[in-house]
Amino acid sequence: MSALDEEIERGESDTLEFKRELPVRERQFLKTVVAFANGKGGRILFGVDNATHEVLGVETESRWKMQDRITDMISNSCRPQIYPNCDWVEVGGKPLLVLSIPAASNCPYYIRKEGVQKGTYVRVGATTRRAEAEKIRELEMYGEQVTYDSVVPRGAAPVNDDEASALCKLLGEMQKEGDKEPSMTQLLNWGFVKKGEKGQYLPTHAFLLLTGRHFPFSGVQCARFRGDTQVEFIDRKELKGPLYEQYRNTLNFLRLYLRRGTVIRGALREDRDELPEAALREAVANAIVHRNYLVHGMIKVSVFDDRVEISSPGTLYANLSEDEMMHGISRLRNPLLAEGFHKLGIIERWGGGVRRIYDLCREKGIPAPVYHIGDDSITIVFSRPGSDGVQHKTTTHREKTSLSPEKLRDSLVRLIRKNPRISRATMATTLHVSPSNVQYHLDRLREAGTISRRGDKRNGRWVISRKKN
Repeated sequence: MSALDEEIERGESDTLEFKRELPVRERQFLKTVVAFANGKGGRILFGVDNATHEVLGVETESRWKMQDRITDMISNSCRPQIYPNCDWVEVGGKPLLVLSIPAASNCPYYIRKEGVQKGTYVRVGATTRRAEAEKIRELEMYGEQVTYDSVVPRGAAPVNDDEASALCKLLGEMQKEGDKEPSMTQLLNWGFVKKGEKGQYLPTHAFLLLTGRHFPFSGVQCARFRGDTQVEFIDRKELKGPLYEQYRNTLNFLRLYLRRGTVIRGALREDRDELPEAALREAVANAIVHRNYLVHGMIKVSVFDDRVEISSPGTLYANLSEDEMMHGISRLRNPLLAEGFHKLGIIERWGGGVRRIYDLCREKGIPAPVYHIGDDSITIVFSRPGSDGVQHKTTTHREKTSLSPEKLRDSLVRLIRKNPRISRATMATTLHVSPSNVQYHLDRLREAGTISRRGDKRNGRWVISRKKN
């Protein structure tokens, strides 16, 4: 089976779409073309049925004329200019036209007749959707090679001495002993402020966020719920102000409800944090620094009896994939905020934060957290080891019958071999382990090259390497 055969079998994804027939009307397929150009690029296969994945093939009197017609449609209808590539291939003896759209940087791309606001489309999984206003603005800034945190908002009042002094003092307190406190000149050099036409210092979004000047939707909503649903509040707080204070107060809220627990190992008792605080610090910092401040929503931190959820507005930035994120690759949506948190001693270095969270949990014997990448948010879920604050090594029947890591991974491989499209939830139910535990060991199997994932979340499947067959 060829690579293209395998792709067709897996189905549509964020970079692949099927069309039964060659385009007849001008705008029949242009939404997908624009969406691919605004994203990671992609291909449209003409002659494949989306519902059945059946290869139908396409017939045309002149292949060259059809290629010219399609490229003319795109050239005449899309703005800015998109340069596709057309190829004819055969699958099962049937001809298919493969239209390849490159990822491009001159965003946003849109359908000319619909205009930017209505004609800009993006790819979400295997679907094409009209872009919301905040997504269009982010695409515009990406095309202009500027980031939101580096922009001076329209009508912003100049920086006053008290604001500048407060930020310089805070940054100075975090520097090495003997270093001088930063000055306005350094704030300018770092990009936190910019010079106006009249010589005044103007604040960037990063400066406003770091100093706590009024900023819509900047904040953290913290809640402690009774049980494992969002039905009954035990406590809730809305944290505003400078980002450093939001970070510190969020951790204080978590400490209030995640008390130190006791692990009983034989006759010995060992006191330790219920969840590794270093991992929580990393997760909270990531949520604050990497969120999309164009989205009208706050960060949400929810503590349940069985888990902790930290949800940040905005999905992955600049076409970063979930696999890339899991392997420590980082593309900064807000590099100035990241630099500010680095100077405050909160972030040690850029990139690798997700891997550090996993490693910290593993070192403490805590199940690896699970990430949920949504269309407009990213949520990390930590499983709590016990709601009573005491975790016995052999507390429940499930713990008594748990598999060793090696046997658990062997069991996962057997389940995948039996059903390549099996879900993580089904694996967890079948093996009587938590979904986060399944996720952790799947990640280890992927890192070892034992398994891989192909296709998107909805239509994807697991593949076992040949050496393991």
